[in-house]
Amino acid sequence: MSVLLRLLARYRRATILTTTLVLSFLLMTLQVRHETAVVSFTRQVLLFTVSPFIKLTAVTVQGVTGIWRDYVDLRGLQEENKGLQRETATQKRRIDQLEEQALETQRLQALLAMRQASRAEFLTARVIGKDATNWFKTILLDRGSLEGVRRNQPVLAPDGLVGRVVEVTPTSAKVQLLTDPVNAVGGLIQRTRVTGIVSGNLGAGARVRYLPLMADVVVGDQVVTSGMGGVFPKGIPIGRITAVDRRSGALFQEASLQSAVDLSRLEEVLILMTLEANASSGAGTTFGAGASREAGTSLGAGAGFEAGTGRRP
Repeated sequence: MSVLLRLLARYRRATILTTTLVLSFLLMTLQVRHETAVVSFTRQVLLFTVSPFIKLTAVTVQGVTGIWRDYVDLRGLQEENKGLQRETATQKRRIDQLEEQALETQRLQALLAMRQASRAEFLTARVIGKDATNWFKTILLDRGSLEGVRRNQPVLAPDGLVGRVVEVTPTSAKVQLLTDPVNAVGGLIQRTRVTGIVSGNLGAGARVRYLPLMADVVVGDQVVTSGMGGVFPKGIPIGRITAVDRRSGALFQEASLQSAVDLSRLEEVLILMTLEANASSGAGTTFGAGASREAGTSLGAGAGFEAGTGRRP
């Protein structure tokens, strides 16, 4: 036996070749004699041997194809999503612009209604700057001496008094607000006709000072301009009393005032250029919450006045 193994090992190439040829001859002989059976057997053997690899390859190809398709679809969805986001942002900007235009239209309509309700001459101006400090409360307007703006002209909003012009350049004007600490406006309690001086605080709001100690002043009273001093016409709404301060031993009482105009949100204002009174007709120009009850010209809810004075006609 060992001798046979040594011979096979020594002549293994010839042995393998001879065995292969013999098997091939036998298969060919069997195929000629039994063609159908041999072919079927051969196919079964090949399919059994190769089918796992074919299935694995098919699954791999399908998986890679699916991943690629999903990747391509995802890229397409991402691009579509970006396009929709850009379109949404564009539409949102347009909506914001339309809303801003609508709000501006409402404000301008209020200013126009105020101008149409009065025979006084007004100049519309936009607020282009505000004082960033707490010492002086002023705003800057886009109108100047080229449009006829002068110092000490009253500045108003649809709800009431804003302040007065204190500085003028050819193209701009600085307005001292009602709440400026160095500002002073003659005020009139509308209900009782008691007069005082309205001035600003270092903080927020304003104060009505130098009210007679025994005067009837209560929270909720409306305050309008008194017309004293010749700068502000009589009857312009100033604000509402929010607190009354009666100190023991004081000669006067004071009151806290909430401005009728939200001065922190001003965008457009009216500058009072001229005031035309028509004394002969007995009728007056009105502005604000109500009309004049007496002859003369009125710019608010208070009584009439003669232009440039604080006297009743």
